[in-house]
Amino acid sequence: MPEGALQRAVELLARLGQEPAPGTVAELAGDAGMPTSTAYRLLAELEAHGLVARGPDRSVALGTRLVALGRSAEAGLQERLVTPATALMEELSHQVGETVILSAPCGLEAIMLHAVETERHSVRLSYPSFRRAPMHRGASGKVLAAYLEAVELERLVAAAERPALVGELEEIRARGFAFTAGELDPGAAAVAAPVLDRRGRILAGLSIAGPEQRIREDVEGAAAAVVETAQRIERAQRG
Repeated sequence: MPEGALQRAVELLARLGQEPAPGTVAELAGDAGMPTSTAYRLLAELEAHGLVARGPDRSVALGTRLVALGRSAEAGLQERLVTPATALMEELSHQVGETVILSAPCGLEAIMLHAVETERHSVRLSYPSFRRAPMHRGASGKVLAAYLEAVELERLVAAAERPALVGELEEIRARGFAFTAGELDPGAAAVAAPVLDRRGRILAGLSIAGPEQRIREDVEGAAAAVVETAQRIERAQRG
């Protein structure tokens, strides 16, 4: 499959993974911004590999082969990232008294891999595993976006329709952490730091999240704590 066709096929799969997913090929093509004839051709190839399934009512859905691939990916992330990070996340949550979240890039979104909730406060943030959010909103996403390769960053800025985002991400990268309030959830704030591989590429983002009033009381303290723990996770992940 040529590179351009591969990118469009990936876009179709991403659209099918949205909730609610487009129901027909025409709806899917419209959402992806491509001709219906192109969508039909690409879906036929994806169906042949078990990556999509088409029903008798002409609806389109993700194929069962993706279930196996997804389970393999989840197991790999568990081994490489979640397991080395869990004890350190629990330590950080106990230290700051807030929810600690580990997120990873997922296309142009951030996906939550693991969360440790604080037991210090009855009012705290709680998120389901594998929750996805736009990478250009919220500290958990923006700290990932700040380390994207140039091509991916260009795609993100175009999709977000926010040219000023480039400057904001440059500032995040320069200071080593992101802070946002109310961008994803009203009344909530977060401070996030990057978890990098040996080559300085983004692996994940580590966030401290809680009610905005509590987080704002000591943003610098939370930033120092989350940066230190992210660096410890980097060392643990590298073994």
